Amino acid sequence: MCVGTVTYSKTAFSKIDWPALDAAALEPYPTKPESKFRWAIILDEPTCQVVVEDWLKGNDIEWTYWVDSLFFVVSGSAEVEIWQPPNWVTKTTKVVERGSVFLCPRGARASFKTLSDEPFRHIVVDIPNAGYSVEEINAGAAERAGE
Repeated sequence: MCVGTVTYSKTAFSKIDWPALDAAALEPYPTKPESKFRWAIILDEPTCQVVVEDWLKGNDIEWTYWVDSLFFVVSGSAEVEIWQPPNWVTKTTKVVERGSVFLCPRGARASFKTLSDEPFRHIVVDIPNAGYSVEEINAGAAERAGE
């Protein structure tokens, strides 16, 4: 039996710069470039990545998860639809708001509709690290938008 190499992260601390996030320019969402959002990478370690995102009313989001993504809602509210893997037959719909915590499991397909006038602000912990980078997200969104 062959066992793979174990990868460890280093202890990491971060503090979210809320004013910088509030002032950040809106960017096209990777899978739906007509929808705009703000985001920042908070921690970037081999075993997990943590991001903070603002999704705005009228800018619906769709995503398919290839890692487990744990959401912590900071403000706002959204209707979340999650289709359970592996075959996306079972769908769960729930309204989440400040204080809500939920999991989008790997293989799930999800859609998000922001209901509040304030941004649907949330922190997402991706396990393992999904490998997102600002440059790749922006390049992919620009390509899908035909820029």
